[in-house]
Amino acid sequence: MAPKFKGDSDDWLDNERLGKKGRKRPQKVVQARGLDLPWIQANATVEEVYPKQCRVRMDGEGQAFLCSYRWAEIMNRSKTEARERTPVCVGDRVLVDTEDHRSGVVTGICSRKNSLVRPAPGRDGQKHYHALAANLDVLVIVASVTEPEFSPGLIDRFLIAAEVQKIPVLICASKMDLWKVQGTKPLWKDYSDLGYEVLPVSSRDLVGIELLRQKISEKTAAFCGQSGVGKTSLLRVLLNREVGRVAEVNPLTGKGRHTTTGAVLLEASRGSRWIDTPGVREFGLVNLVPEDLPEYFPEFRSLACRSSGCLHHAPEQCEASTLFRYASYLRILKSLQEETS
Repeated sequence: MAPKFKGDSDDWLDNERLGKKGRKRPQKVVQARGLDLPWIQANATVEEVYPKQCRVRMDGEGQAFLCSYRWAEIMNRSKTEARERTPVCVGDRVLVDTEDHRSGVVTGICSRKNSLVRPAPGRDGQKHYHALAANLDVLVIVASVTEPEFSPGLIDRFLIAAEVQKIPVLICASKMDLWKVQGTKPLWKDYSDLGYEVLPVSSRDLVGIELLRQKISEKTAAFCGQSGVGKTSLLRVLLNREVGRVAEVNPLTGKGRHTTTGAVLLEASRGSRWIDTPGVREFGLVNLVPEDLPEYFPEFRSLACRSSGCLHHAPEQCEASTLFRYASYLRILKSLQEETS
């Protein structure tokens, strides 16, 4: 089964780069100067990634310009290794040799303290992955209460990906100005009952905006979620300036229109760095085996299952079937089992 990635057709990282008549372009291999550079030697942070280039912001005065790469080792590993689609990702700390005041060359990359990673498409028989953002202090999972509908399954995948990398999370229930249903318990309340931090917000009515700003102040925070949930709109209000493009939800499908085509790091005040990531329809998991999945559902830990090492996939034998995330758990378990079979 092909891995789930579905960032959108506009995301260039989700498209194989082919030459004429569908032939793959040969990769040029260049000797690396350093892929595990000590943090103290870095002098810049990657703000945006393009084919064969990235934009960095230098430390100190904060000048930003485009850089090329001096290596391709990450893209040239053995066929048994998972390969990263690009040499660097947004949030990476790097060493840059400046050629002039308008360009430079990335010659080294620091080891990441964490990264938000998903599988990526590949047609060469090798496993690929795409790091959306790196070196995060918090992952802000944005899920709209409606238009598009609140999506627990996607939230669960982001929660697991963050926990695997030990990234703290904050769930934002966005578009609260559109919430009209009264008298029923909303799905996002179930997450707060499980101990996750959930913050209702609205970029239109400014509900929760100041509290959100406080929680991510002086931090590197990545905003992730489904297309159309309002990530970019939230960042516009938080930064009080124009960033990215926004679009209305498609009235025919009820899904968001994809407007952010690649992750971008946005400098805020007091050392805050906030990353806008492309909206996704699905999000695959990496570095996770089926047997470990129950550990990422904290509500399963107190269950009195009939068998040791229960994977909770037999509803008639397991109490997990009564829990609100059970259907989401089964879908994730099935996808992991298919990938490892």
